[in-house]
Amino acid sequence: MRLRIVEELWGIDRRTGKRSVNTTDNRVFPVVAGPELLEMPKGGRRFTIDAVDASGITVTVHCRNQAASRSWVIPAGESRFYLPHSMDGGYRYRLFYEDETAPNYYAIGMQVEKAEGEHDSAQSKFFGAPVIPSAWKDRFHDDIVFFAQIRLSELAQLDPENRLPHTGYLYFFLDAEMYPSDQLDMWVEYYPGEPDMIVDDFNEASPIPQGLNQDWLITFHAAVPGQDGTKLLGVPSDPDVPAEGAGLLLQNDPLDFDGVPFLSNLDGYAYVFFGSDPADFDAVTYRVVRS
Repeated sequence: MRLRIVEELWGIDRRTGKRSVNTTDNRVFPVVAGPELLEMPKGGRRFTIDAVDASGITVTVHCRNQAASRSWVIPAGESRFYLPHSMDGGYRYRLFYEDETAPNYYAIGMQVEKAEGEHDSAQSKFFGAPVIPSAWKDRFHDDIVFFAQIRLSELAQLDPENRLPHTGYLYFFLDAEMYPSDQLDMWVEYYPGEPDMIVDDFNEASPIPQGLNQDWLITFHAAVPGQDGTKLLGVPSDPDVPAEGAGLLLQNDPLDFDGVPFLSNLDGYAYVFFGSDPADFDAVTYRVVRS
């Protein structure tokens, strides 16, 4: 086992209210209890591992003001989040007590933009008209909402640990029969080939109000694990939300979709988590978390 400390620098633009997050350090330390200081020099924080036992490890962050120092017990395979008090930015830390074979922590950011004019209908996108295998054409009833399609070749260079397939498509559909309840089911399906049929009016008859018939195109970029906004992989941006199963698959931020009524009143995120086996997309779970 090892302790990984990921340091992020975050801030808020006071003019726009937009948050920014950048990883400034990512260090791994052997798990040995003792007084040795584990230094994170950019942010100036120092940690110690105080105890190691069957329940996990005890880690303390040491602050100049001793009253601000604090400790956590981190069970094996879990993490803790440390955010020093600040109103408009600073350094924050994620502590992972992980197996030696655990993948590197990273996320794949998703910048979304409403499609204007001609574009490639088969590219990665939210909502609008999916491009699906023609063999699927009779599989959907009116309560099914097309949520997203991911052309996996577009993100291959951003996924060095191969946590997702790098060919074919990953599709996300919502069963909206219980809408407007947040307790909806997400259906995720991997298709290894190239789809051949576009469905222009897929969301036309869905129970969810207007706003889901427009394509929202996705541009992928490297991101820190706790990146705010819409993303794949990483960890939930809300530190009070524990990852489920094998971790986070998708985080959806409704604020990225200006003018789309679905979840527009949500002060939080919609999450899709892997099941216990990240290769089994049938086992994902969907959660809406309101702050």
